[in-house]
Amino acid sequence: FNLVKILGDSFQIREWNMFGLPRDEISIENAIISTRGGRWPLMIDPQEQANRWVRSMEAANELRIIKLTDANMMRILEICIRQGTPMLIEDLQETLDPVLESVLLKRVFIQNG
Repeated sequence: FNLVKILGDSFQIREWNMFGLPRDEISIENAIISTRGGRWPLMIDPQEQANRWVRSMEAANELRIIKLTDANMMRILEICIRQGTPMLIEDLQETLDPVLESVLLKRVFIQNG
């Protein structure tokens, strides 16, 4: 089974590489899963390779970068979900806030239209 051959798009993979995604197969597989998955990805990234890649890929889309400890984190999260704006939350701890868990599982609801 080769995820890259089945789901990969060579043009898109080259574009990802231009935006800083490492060229190894595991990084490419992770990018495919992150971009094609039905949920928003949670990336454990001790070397900050994914962080740099996401920052570069989403810079033109008004990427919001915050830390979990920011006082207005929940408000920004809600705005980003409503507007479809990409958001990068840095410095997560080992345990997730239940609200973040719901967001990652896409347990979000539309109210009033």
